[in-house]
Amino acid sequence: MSTRHLDSELSTDEIPAHTFDRVEKLAVGDVAEIQIDLSPVGLVFHPGEQLRLVISAHNMLGAIMPGVPFHEPQNTGIHLVHTGGAHASYLQLPLKTA
Repeated sequence: MSTRHLDSELSTDEIPAHTFDRVEKLAVGDVAEIQIDLSPVGLVFHPGEQLRLVISAHNMLGAIMPGVPFHEPQNTGIHLVHTGGAHASYLQLPLKTA
């Protein structure tokens, strides 16, 4: 994600806030930490149900929240998501149990 720059004043440990004010391209072989913010939503999961996370280089739904501008990234090529070792990935969700 070439528009990965975070706003240091608005970002928190739980919610990243991107500035979208610059493009930071990577060279072949570079690895970058990407923080992806998820729109707030209230869901109830029952035993056996699953949450599926889809990571795409394309904006699959457009601007789905009112007041959020549409942003179509100009990234091309192959994107790799590292899932272990020195570049482990994780999904951080704020959970409230009943």
